[in-house]
Amino acid sequence: MRCALAMWEGRTVFVKTLTVDYPDAIVRFQHEGRVAASLNHPLVVSPLAATTRQLVFPFIEGGTLRECLDRGPLTPAHAIEVALGILNAVDYLHAQGVTHHDVKPENILLFRGQAGFWNVRLIDFGMSHSRALPLDIHSGTRMGTPHFMAPEQFRGIRGDPRSDLYSVGVLLFDCLAGHPPFEDALGWLAGLHDVLAPLPGPEVLHPLLLRAMHRDPRQRPDSAEAMTRELCRARHTLGFLPVEPSGGHAPPCP
Repeated sequence: MRCALAMWEGRTVFVKTLTVDYPDAIVRFQHEGRVAASLNHPLVVSPLAATTRQLVFPFIEGGTLRECLDRGPLTPAHAIEVALGILNAVDYLHAQGVTHHDVKPENILLFRGQAGFWNVRLIDFGMSHSRALPLDIHSGTRMGTPHFMAPEQFRGIRGDPRSDLYSVGVLLFDCLAGHPPFEDALGWLAGLHDVLAPLPGPEVLHPLLLRAMHRDPRQRPDSAEAMTRELCRARHTLGFLPVEPSGGHAPPCP
């Protein structure tokens, strides 16, 4: 895979080009393009154009959430805003029958709004599951990023939206602590241990973190909307004011 900036129809774009001829790689690349092209939401980066070997995306100036966290954790107020923005995007995906299956800081573009780092964009649908497609090319696989993939995803279960909620919970933990919750992520996923790093951030967030990261998906919030409500209540308890809109973010709390 080759990624580069280019000019396209008078604007700067980000181009992903498939550079190998392996049949499996071609199928995965085209799968990513089909899923991403089916989405239309201000917090989701969808391609402007697609061919069998190239995807052309709008260029988002800034960096990834991982690059930001490499400099240290976010403040609780900013961490909550980032999580709410991601939940907004994930809620839309789930309404479209899409489970992302790779929500992680590397797949979150983050750029400065009027009050700091809180504007987000969700990218990369290479591991996604879509009910609209007749074939799930990743069916039964353990594809994912161990620190952020849900235990049931590690067992090959795909298409459960609660897997994305697990990832958002881990991501919120990462934003608050500056690192993921499980040092030995594979051991946790395999059920070999339950060693969790100390919960970061304000105590009012701890019950939601534990629920979102629960091994049993039935114990997690029922939906992205439900998780948003819980996070908004915590934000209200902490006295944090929502950031004013500036190019797309989490909607006002209900």
